[in-house]
Amino acid sequence: MTVLQAVALGIIQGITEFLPISSSAHLVLIPHWLGWSFDPQLEFTVDILLHLGTVVAVITYFWQDLREILSALLAGMWNRKPFESDNAKIGWLIVLATIPAGLVGIAAKEFFLAMLENPRGVAALLLFTAFVIIAAESYTPSNRIRTRDIRWLDALIIGCFQAVAILPGISRSGLTIVGGLLRKLTHESAARLSFLMAMPVVLGASLVVGVELFSNRLLWQYWPAILTGFFTALLVGIVSIHWLLRYLRNHSLRPFAWYCVLVGLAGMLMGCNPVPTPTPTKSPVYTIGVTTAIGDFASDLVSASPYGEHIHIKYYSSDRQLIKAVSSGGVESGIILYFPNDVSLFGTPLVLTSLQAIVHPGCEIDELSVEQLSSVFTGAIVNWAEFGGESEPIKLAVREEGDSARTAFESIVLGNSSPSSVARVLAGDDLMLEYVNNTVGAIGYGWQSTLSSDVKLLEVSVAESFIIPVYSISYMEPSGVLRDWLAWVQQRPTNDLPDGFKPIP
Repeated sequence: MTVLQAVALGIIQGITEFLPISSSAHLVLIPHWLGWSFDPQLEFTVDILLHLGTVVAVITYFWQDLREILSALLAGMWNRKPFESDNAKIGWLIVLATIPAGLVGIAAKEFFLAMLENPRGVAALLLFTAFVIIAAESYTPSNRIRTRDIRWLDALIIGCFQAVAILPGISRSGLTIVGGLLRKLTHESAARLSFLMAMPVVLGASLVVGVELFSNRLLWQYWPAILTGFFTALLVGIVSIHWLLRYLRNHSLRPFAWYCVLVGLAGMLMGCNPVPTPTPTKSPVYTIGVTTAIGDFASDLVSASPYGEHIHIKYYSSDRQLIKAVSSGGVESGIILYFPNDVSLFGTPLVLTSLQAIVHPGCEIDELSVEQLSSVFTGAIVNWAEFGGESEPIKLAVREEGDSARTAFESIVLGNSSPSSVARVLAGDDLMLEYVNNTVGAIGYGWQSTLSSDVKLLEVSVAESFIIPVYSISYMEPSGVLRDWLAWVQQRPTNDLPDGFKPIP
């Protein structure tokens, strides 16, 4: 993520969070159309931080109102008359309205994350947002009320509308304003209540991902861009709040509904494919994405080939990030160990490599069967003495979920079983080697091309099952120079390939 991308996302968030057009939908669709690719491990966290920026905008804009509400709440509880004033009542109504969204958010987090990867579904939910807004604007009660006049049932119903809006593509502000309109609130009062209701929900979500915020290494890598996006969302959000409150004094939500229809239909009709990158007419340059595990292999073969000047190598921090970049059209091709479970990608097998079990150099065990490895990594056997070695607890090390080495290893060794919950999860080849080398009793695994003499290689019976094809994956069938380079790689003899790789028979 670059600073310019972060500024753009902050502007999008600041505008669309308060206008009833779904900020989450725009944060999914626009990067997808532009071919931007971000690590999935970061994406949810960045989304929360941008939303947090707009919450700070609400706090800033409504500071006087919030101070009065909090003072009334505290005074009411101190005097044992919690509902004595209008401000205290509004405070408790906001708390009540937050409960449905909190429960749904905790229960549906994984579904929410899956929807972030489904631009077509997000576009469809934008159409749903438009339909709900148009339907609500058709409801014209004779008398409208203000926020201080709503009842407990009204707050709970509006809170249920907010809970539905957890889904990307359904506007949170749009649905909560609609909920207010259906409970006979004025447009301005419904919008004001909607903005106040946003604070506890987003602050709660921020607490849920708080551990991820500080443990995600990519967050610290991109912190200047993310911080810029946060402040951009904050400043633009203040302007958006002020404008919308003035607008709703004399206007309806219908223009926003028609905007949602246009964007939703565009997403559905375009198939949510990324905007194609114009291809230069002269000297085309193809970008190939790699991770550190395969980077040296790709770089050596690019430089040794007659096509080197037409191919650029781009590094990604994880297999997940690389696969997403290829799927979104961010790069023309990616080279990955073990073909991902994505039928939409076009795969070209290039060479073969091997997966290798590794242990601490002091381990006395030289060979295990696949069944014995399975019993180790599932936690059924926990001490090396059970294999005839010295009595030493077995310390498991596995790669992060989604990594190609972990996917291949678990497919071969564990089948449908899961690794033991006590296994140390390591995000990187270097970290795996360092941990196994420095930890007595440790066992892990890695690609043969990434290993060093610092660890001991463990022989595994039926070693043929650990031979894995290296694939080129792409959004569409490769053509031109890229196709020629892939064919050139497939024709290389063993002597022309880097250590740890051999030709496909």
